[in-house]
Amino acid sequence: MTDSNALGHEDEAPTDELLADLERLAETRNSSRRTGSQDAPSISDSAASSEHQRLYMFVDELASPIRAALVADEAPPILPEYGELEEVGRGGMGIVYRSTHQKMQRVDAIKVIRPDRLTGVSFDAVKQMQNRFEREVRLAAYVAHEHIVPVYQVGEIDGCPWFSMQFVIGTTLNELSKPDVSNTSQVPSPLEVLKSEVPVPERMAGYIEKIARAVDAVHRHGILHGDIKPHNILIETETDRPLLSDFGLAEFDACDASMTSTGVAGTLAYMAPELAQAAKRNASPDEIAANRSVSSDVYSLGATLWAALTGRSPREADGFPSTLPVELLRICQKSMAEDPSSRHASAKEFADDLATWLNRPRWNRFFPGLRHLLWMVVAPLLFANGAVVWFLLRLRASEPWVWLAIFVGYAPLFATFGASQQFNRASESARRGLWSIWIGHAVGSLACLTSLSIMFHADPYRAIAVFYPCWAVISSVALFAKSGNFWTAYRWIGVAWSVIAVLLAAIPTVSPIAFGFFAALTCIIIARGDREFWNA
Repeated sequence: MTDSNALGHEDEAPTDELLADLERLAETRNSSRRTGSQDAPSISDSAASSEHQRLYMFVDELASPIRAALVADEAPPILPEYGELEEVGRGGMGIVYRSTHQKMQRVDAIKVIRPDRLTGVSFDAVKQMQNRFEREVRLAAYVAHEHIVPVYQVGEIDGCPWFSMQFVIGTTLNELSKPDVSNTSQVPSPLEVLKSEVPVPERMAGYIEKIARAVDAVHRHGILHGDIKPHNILIETETDRPLLSDFGLAEFDACDASMTSTGVAGTLAYMAPELAQAAKRNASPDEIAANRSVSSDVYSLGATLWAALTGRSPREADGFPSTLPVELLRICQKSMAEDPSSRHASAKEFADDLATWLNRPRWNRFFPGLRHLLWMVVAPLLFANGAVVWFLLRLRASEPWVWLAIFVGYAPLFATFGASQQFNRASESARRGLWSIWIGHAVGSLACLTSLSIMFHADPYRAIAVFYPCWAVISSVALFAKSGNFWTAYRWIGVAWSVIAVLLAAIPTVSPIAFGFFAALTCIIIARGDREFWNA
């Protein structure tokens, strides 16, 4: 007896897993209908279609024990090169077993057609299902790629085709993207500790970028995957490597006349709009073939990225969340555009966009709290420092005291760097880059003031007046240098400091206060404008 919640309520949307099972079943029934069978439900565009789908799944669940009883006497197949087969999972069409290859002593996954799917259907329908299974084998084995589950062996036993592939010890991206707080006592492995140091957006985008490279390789061989989603991406525990699986709905490019379209199948939550609309219209195979394209796979990649980042499919979401990095949202929006021509032109272009984001300078996240310290502490102290120097000059204080007051301005900056930085292997490059620039800035400024004091030894106050425009130039160069590795807008701040240098030369009497004001303003602009601080 099934749970009373199986039917759900009228206002309750079916889960992704429910839709995935339904779509596989619907595709099988639609294939049977094209060969003459009348037992397939249509995908309706009526308002009651969701309830019809729930009812269909409920009836299918009630019928499953009967189907199981019909095939209960069928034990797993006996394969000559393998030991005993242990069932580890079932899909819409196949059963996956785990077994050890006797000669290689390697644990493999073995997929065969589900016997219950061959029960009660016509001979033509059985033959078509066998052909589709054989095509899955051929397509999965056609492309060798480090991020595609490799196929090892293909065979047939008692008229039933089977194939073996790598048995991936790990989890699916779908399971990984949903937080699990059920067990907090387990001691994490070293790899889990390393992965925990990588923020979730970076980690998920890294997985999808690698999968997109694999999909591009598939496309370059003239194959469309057709069912890209988090459920079909496996994450290997030992290596943290993502692997694309399940070529059950894949086919050669629709323009290849040697292949017959399988119709619309897949999971609605990750299906391109043009295919979803074709499904609602019960479109002809030719129309479906015209809509299946590289662009529809690109849409599925974007939807998969969305689900990996948010833990929910686009179908379950109410819009683009504002908590994710802006550039990642832009990539998702482009790949999931309603108009196929507005999406990324290829899976490679999609992967390149992700790679650009992944390889961006991310030094800010290694200095948590620096953003607040810049505008709340450093900015007012820099302005106060400029006022103190101006006051000492008005008092005609001795030169060492003025020098000390000038270089005390570096103290709050360096103190905030030290207070906010993280000490780990990942932060080493960022810490080295930031400290190198500003220590170089301080050393260069000290050398500049020393040189000017030697040149104007008879008038030390003139040396200090000339120093401030030079100090502004040094700041301009430092900000330009940062723009190459950090925030690109630093180059425009560098241009502004070049203009400030000219301005300070024109108003030498108030140059300390002016310099302090512009330094404080720069800290506020960086703290409020550099978006990497917001994603730190």
